[in-house]
Amino acid sequence: MTVGTLVKWLEERAPLRYQESYDNSGLLVGDAQMNITGVLCSLDADEDVLREAIARGCNVVLSHHPIIFKGLKRLTGSSVAERTVAFAIRHDIALYAGHTNWDSIAGGVSFSLARRLGIQNPKVMMPRGGALMQLVVYVPKDFAADVAEAAFLAGAGHLGNYDECHFTSEGTGTFRPLEGANPFTGTKGVREVTREQRLEFVVPVALKNQVRDAVWQAHPYEEVAHSWISLDNSTSDLGYGAVGNLPKPVRLGEFIARAARELGADAVRYSTANLERMVQRISVCGGSGAEFIGAAAASGADVYVTSDAKYHGFQDTPSGIVLIDVGHGESEQPFIEDWAEAIRSEFVTFAVLISGSDNRPVRTYLNHG
Repeated sequence: MTVGTLVKWLEERAPLRYQESYDNSGLLVGDAQMNITGVLCSLDADEDVLREAIARGCNVVLSHHPIIFKGLKRLTGSSVAERTVAFAIRHDIALYAGHTNWDSIAGGVSFSLARRLGIQNPKVMMPRGGALMQLVVYVPKDFAADVAEAAFLAGAGHLGNYDECHFTSEGTGTFRPLEGANPFTGTKGVREVTREQRLEFVVPVALKNQVRDAVWQAHPYEEVAHSWISLDNSTSDLGYGAVGNLPKPVRLGEFIARAARELGADAVRYSTANLERMVQRISVCGGSGAEFIGAAAASGADVYVTSDAKYHGFQDTPSGIVLIDVGHGESEQPFIEDWAEAIRSEFVTFAVLISGSDNRPVRTYLNHG
C-alpha cells in the first residue's frame, strides 16, 4: 500500500480544487511511491508528533493544518515549520495536510463537530455558489445513451445525494456539410435533417474540461453542437459550516456545558447572559468561522458554535442568535477522530492512529479564585 494510493483516496473525497487560494493542502513531504507502515492523524504536525509517529511505527502523518503554509525559502531550523520538514525528510516520513478542502465539503470538519454536539441530519450552512455550469449538447438519438454515460463517468450530473442526473428532450436538427468537412452522416453541399436529442447536465466548474473531453470523445459528430451556461445555483454538498436541529430543545446553559464536555474545552466563551433560554437549531463551523455569523443567523439557528471570535464579534452578534467560541483546536478535533476512523474502515493493511501529543499552541489558565 503506497502513499500515493492513500492520497488518491483522500482527494477523491475532498479534491484539492476545493481548497482556498491561500491554502496549501495535499502531499507536502514524501514520495508517493513509498509503502505505508502506519498512519498517524493529528491536528498539527510538528517535531513532537513526528517523534511519536516513529515510536508508534508510522511513516505517514496526516494533519489538518499544513506545516508548510506560506512557503519555505530555506531549511535552517529557525522555525517550527523548517525543523519539522527537515525532520520528516531525515526520517522518511510523509506529511499530508487536508485543510480547507475538508472544511468546505459536506461530511467534513464542520459535520464532525455537528455530530459530536448531537445535531441531527446536518446540512451545509453556507452553500457555495458560482461553482456549477450547465452543459447542453445535441446528439443523434442512437448515441445519446453513450454520450450521457461518458458525461456521468467524467463527473457530470451530480446533485447532492444523487448522481447520473440529466434531462433529455427530442427534436429535429439540420446542418449542411461544407468543403473540407468529414461528416458522420449526410452529403457535402446538401442540407441534412436528422432526429437528435438535447441532453442537459449540471457540471462543476472545476470538471468542465474533463467532462468536455469525455463527451467529445463519445460523440459521433465532427463538430459537436453545444453550449455552456453559467449558473448561480449553490451546491448543497459544498460550502462552509453545518446546521441542523437537536432532537429536542435544551437550556442554553445545558448545551454550553455539553459542548465543553464533548470537545474537551477548558473554557467556552458565549455572547449572552441568559442561560435559561431554550435552543434547538444549531449552526457550527469548525476552526476560525466567526466571520460567518451572518450566515449562521440567516440559517435560522438559535446558536452558532465556532472559534476565534473577537470582542466586537460578540458585541455585534445578530439579534436572536448566541455566539459560542469553543476554541480553534477543540472545534476541529472531532474531525481528526472521524478522519482516522474513515481511513481505518477503507484500509486494513496498516494501522491508523490518532496522535496523543499535546501540542496545542493556545492554552487556558483556569482561575479558581
